[in-house]
Formats: sequence, structure tokens, C-alpha cells
Amino acid sequence: MNKKRKMVLLIDDESSIRRNLALSLSQLGYETEPAEDGVSGLKKLDMLMKHDVTPAAVVLDIQLPDILGTKLATIIKFRYPGVPVILITGFVDKLNPEEIIDLNIKALIQKPFNAEELVEHFVEEPVEAALPETDENTDISKSGYLLVKLDKGTDFADTYRKLYYMENVVYCDATRGDHDIFMLVQGKNMEEIRSTANDKVANVEGVSSVEFLEVANPFLDDATNEVLDAAEEALSADPSGFNKGRNMANKVCSYILLDVEKEKLDRIYPALKLDDNVIFCDYTTGNHNIVLFVQGSFYTDIDNFVEEKILPLEGILKIKKFPVVNLFEM
Repeated sequence: MNKKRKMVLLIDDESSIRRNLALSLSQLGYETEPAEDGVSGLKKLDMLMKHDVTPAAVVLDIQLPDILGTKLATIIKFRYPGVPVILITGFVDKLNPEEIIDLNIKALIQKPFNAEELVEHFVEEPVEAALPETDENTDISKSGYLLVKLDKGTDFADTYRKLYYMENVVYCDATRGDHDIFMLVQGKNMEEIRSTANDKVANVEGVSSVEFLEVANPFLDDATNEVLDAAEEALSADPSGFNKGRNMANKVCSYILLDVEKEKLDRIYPALKLDDNVIFCDYTTGNHNIVLFVQGSFYTDIDNFVEEKILPLEGILKIKKFPVVNLFEM
């Protein structure tokens, strides 16, 4: 069953193009899976298809360090004929028109271009018509984070109470920082969670804005997935009582939002998920890639965790901490 994730596979060896285009596409509602060369791009496409996620498009630079984009396009069209391929280049005048026509690609776009030009050639949910009907009640529950800002001068305790007791809310934490409240919400599908965010939370008196981060499964290579599965199985069966649950007693806690280079996710995500300080490590789509919930005996423990465990990881672009506070401390 093809999953409804508006995914774009972007294969380009220029990191600035990958970052800028990924940001622009995210503002248009698309998640981007980047790759820096042809071989890694093909591996990522295989991984997406293995997880039943058909990209809205494969955006492919013609000049790659390991293989010509035209040759890679031929391989992709042979392996996955239903996947639309868009070639991008800064040297359209040097291409053989007949060769491009023979590739049967979706489009050829000359650099520079903007995301809106690109999206015009995307295929929305390319296999939707072939999906079998499913019972909504059988859907696996989905999760999302709601990052809430409140109006200045609002009755914080009253607004917090309304949000805390709202249906579908798993956790509701008051925080310090750019966001006043972090909420973890679950539902039978993403439409239900978005409805909670837009129709319920956003309309509570005192709420200024709501930022939505969808919790999703990161696309990791098979070896990384096997390591994580084995670790989870071993730790859950550990008779010593290893517990990754929230323990608010005599503990300080903080949410940490990370922006990371997705090309480095295979190394960053497992390192954080398996760390003793980390209670939750969720991959998210939207303005941030990873949400961490971290505990320590003191806030200096969390500061040290950031300094010693997160900052040294290659591929970390931005870190924002949001300490969880007791309402009586505010």
C-alpha cells in the first residue's frame, strides 16, 4: 500500500542547492529526501519504494560526481517506470535534444529555478487510484507535535488546562523559549491530528499560533534499521530494569529541536535514539528534523549532553532547547 507522504527525492552534489530547495519545498508542503551523488540517490529511491513511498518526483542534476544524470535517469525509468524524473542543469545548450526525448522524462529545467516552477511538474499521489479501500479503524495511530505560542497577558494556567485535557493529547508541557507549550498528539491518521491542531488548539482562547510537526519514520539503510531493532529488543528485555519512560520526579527535562543534514541521518539518529539521556527521539517533517525529550538530574546535565553528545555529531545545523517548567515556577 503506497503511503501518502508528499516526498521528493533530490539528487544534486551541491549542498547549498539541496538545503535551499528542501526549505522551499517544505514551505509548499513537500518533504525532501536528499542525496549527494547518483549511487546514494538510487539507494534512497530503492529504500523509499521498499517502504511503499512513491516520490512525487525524482529531481536529478545531470552533472553528478559518480554518474551522468542522463544515465541515472535511464536506470530509474527502467527500474521504476511509474516514477516521474525531472532533470535539472545549468548547461541546457550542451545537451543532445534527441537523447533527452528518448529518456521519456517529466521535464528538463535549467538552473536557476524556483520551487514553484518545479512543483508544476510533480505528480500528486501517483498511485492513489490503484489503492485498495481500507477500513479507517484499522489505521495505525499517528503522532504529531504541536508547538504552541500564547498571547501576551493571557491566563497561562487556564489556557494550559484547556489544552492539557483536550482529546487525543498524550503530553502537554509548559516550556521556556520561543514556544510556550509542547503538545504530543495522537490520532488514527494525520488528518485527525491536523484537525486537532487547526480546529481545536488554534481556536482556544489565548493561543497565538500553532506549529505542526508530523512524526514519521526516517528512511534509514537496512543495516541501521537492523541495529536499532536489535537494540530496542535487547533493552526492552533487559532484566536490570532499563527504562526509557518519562520520570518527572526529581528530574529536569527539556525538549530539543534539531535541524540536521538528512544525508547524515543514518549516523545522527541512532546515536541520539540510543543515548541514555534521551527519553524520546522522534524524526519529524516540517521546520525541524528531530525532536528530543531529554532528562537529567540538573539542567547542567542537559547542557553537557548538548555540548558533548550533539554538537560533535557531523551534520547538525541548528539546536534549540526548550526546558520544561512546572507551572508553579512561572
